[in-house]
Amino acid sequence: MAKKQPMRIVALAASKGGVGKSTLSAALAVRASEDFDRVGLFDADPQLSLSSWWDRRGGPSNPRLFDGDTSPEAIGLVAAEGYDWLFVDTPPSQLDRIESIIAYSDVVLIPTRAGIMDVEAVKVTEDLCKEHRRPYAFVLNMVTPDARETIETAAHLRAGRRTLLQPFISYRQSYSRAMFAGKTGGETRDTTARAELDGLWQSLQAFAHGKLKKGAGA
Repeated sequence: MAKKQPMRIVALAASKGGVGKSTLSAALAVRASEDFDRVGLFDADPQLSLSSWWDRRGGPSNPRLFDGDTSPEAIGLVAAEGYDWLFVDTPPSQLDRIESIIAYSDVVLIPTRAGIMDVEAVKVTEDLCKEHRRPYAFVLNMVTPDARETIETAAHLRAGRRTLLQPFISYRQSYSRAMFAGKTGGETRDTTARAELDGLWQSLQAFAHGKLKKGAGA
């Protein structure tokens, strides 16, 4: 396991549904649990997709799901227990709830699909991050990495000096199929999915610990 370091709270937030927040939350938490002994999950989405996945997984202690309360006080109690990473899955609407989570997070990941309309649809999330001065980075999710639309979307984000984590997460059935079994894409035989999640986890750690400059890609 990695050496002890300050806990990081990571919010997966996007003011648009269907961008894969729950799938990414689960995948990153599982990948983090391979390196750290204490990884936590909070499901702030009323659909409870992440909670259902965790139940199908058998309710493991790492990553551990904390039900219900996602207030700063509840997060503080978990932090006091010595957790290394906390991942918070947020709803696509309920902006007040999204804002409260962004306000206490150390890092915000904004998943988006490729396309200018998709990026514009999550701009309100970006604005909330700026308002609360929270570090945020975009993740291109459920895309065809070498497609023209993906390349153009990445260029648009970088032109606006947004941080864009790499690698991009491709649209692969292994990601969604794994969730049905309480697994993640990184736990399947899909070596590409595993490599993508490994790379994204490394990029997230670099970003969370301030090793990426604003507007950079990792």
